[in-house]
Amino acid sequence: MELRVLEYFLSIVDLGSVTAASQEVHVTQPSLSRQIRQLEHELGLTLFRRGEGALRLSPAGRAFLPVARDLVARARLARDTARSMASGAGIPLTVIAPATTVTDVVAPFIVAGGPQGQIVDVVEASPHGVYAALTVGQADFAIGTRPPGSELEYVVLAQAPVWAQVAPDHPWAGRDRVRLADISSGPVIVMDELHGVRRVLDEAAAKAGLGYDAAHVARAPAVAQALAAAGKGACILSDDPRFGLRSLPIDLADGPLLVTLFGAWDPTHYAASQIRACLDDLARFCRELFGPAG
Repeated sequence: MELRVLEYFLSIVDLGSVTAASQEVHVTQPSLSRQIRQLEHELGLTLFRRGEGALRLSPAGRAFLPVARDLVARARLARDTARSMASGAGIPLTVIAPATTVTDVVAPFIVAGGPQGQIVDVVEASPHGVYAALTVGQADFAIGTRPPGSELEYVVLAQAPVWAQVAPDHPWAGRDRVRLADISSGPVIVMDELHGVRRVLDEAAAKAGLGYDAAHVARAPAVAQALAAAGKGACILSDDPRFGLRSLPIDLADGPLLVTLFGAWDPTHYAASQIRACLDDLARFCRELFGPAG
């Protein structure tokens, strides 16, 4: 039983004759009559009383009519929904990202998008697990601090500064910035090794041949900031400051210490084009926050 033939059946019912329906659906009258008879054969029902005068539904036809209308309506809804999904228009999107990125980037972007913004849900994950979550359908796209694997498409969203955050009475509090070499001269509070900022710091220190004294290792950025505010050292983060901390850029030999944000998605996603458009908007938003990506 084909949907097209059900639509023909409804056209005959609504217009009152095969002749009128054939003009409406652009099918010849003999072909339309033949297809309706084939439908009756498949159903094992006589749908119309045939004879002189107007075509009338049989009792079986009257009973079948609401079923046919429901089937056609559902099929049209499914078709329209699939087309909308394919175009990505108006599709609500879910993003997965580390907690810092959610707080400092994604949430402000949602606010800036207003009622028309497409991101409607956010999943927080550890930095090393954001891309893997895409393969199990937890989110439509991910934001991470490492380049994703070759199976994913990605764009560079931003390069965010990594700060040394210090309490007002810290020896560095009067400075505008610190050097990477300064980090090795005193106790610092760092994130655990799964955190993107920790990786960036370690790579820069190794490249410069420097070490540092990790007085404390935190798993939550707010805890690292609380330790710094309590006077236990400078915390190394990309988060916005809390607890009255001052944020000082960390200078390398060739510029400030930065962490790169990548937006990644599955290229086979049904809304891939809309995800890319959303990420392009997010990249523009990040440029306003952090300046151009290098």
